[in-house]
Amino acid sequence: MDKIATLEHLSDEELASKISEGARSLFEELISRYSRRLFYFLRHRTESDQDIEDLVQETFLKAFKGIDRFDPERKFSTWLYTIANREAVSHHRANKKMKHSPSGTSSLPGPEEVVIQKEESQNIWELATTLPKKEYEALWLFYAEEMPIKDIARVTKKSPITVRVLLYRARSKLAERIDKKAFSKNIAGTSPAKHKFSPL
Repeated sequence: MDKIATLEHLSDEELASKISEGARSLFEELISRYSRRLFYFLRHRTESDQDIEDLVQETFLKAFKGIDRFDPERKFSTWLYTIANREAVSHHRANKKMKHSPSGTSSLPGPEEVVIQKEESQNIWELATTLPKKEYEALWLFYAEEMPIKDIARVTKKSPITVRVLLYRARSKLAERIDKKAFSKNIAGTSPAKHKFSPL
């Protein structure tokens, strides 16, 4: 029990450093911390949940094999998401028929505690899956992962300005979808909920 408590107090970067020094079993803690988060990040890349799971596993495998190359002075999450993005690109190239889907994953719960109020976030992220892939990814990394612009740029291989443009477009389109959904609820006699995203 003490060991578990100790691990919980270690940062991702500290864990990665210990793993690279030989404590390989500690990688299970990083898998526990990032499995769900990686799944949500990659969910816009393919219609198949199984494909997403495969991408998550491949990302962890590559990270484990290359942990010695991780620079502890940088954020582990940025390094890991960069690997995930590369794996998704490779998967896309190998599967020409893959396309993002605005449906099929709507039953999944949203990341309530890190984005917006708990009771509203699921609907927000369900709507977000209808956005273009790059806009969804930028939105997820910025709000759900609370990743700074410069790190999102590194993960997505875009300039910081491009990332800001993607975020602006994503928020604008999402706001339109929320307004339309609220309007539909009004027509049906149901009061719409108020949704808010924090400004950049």
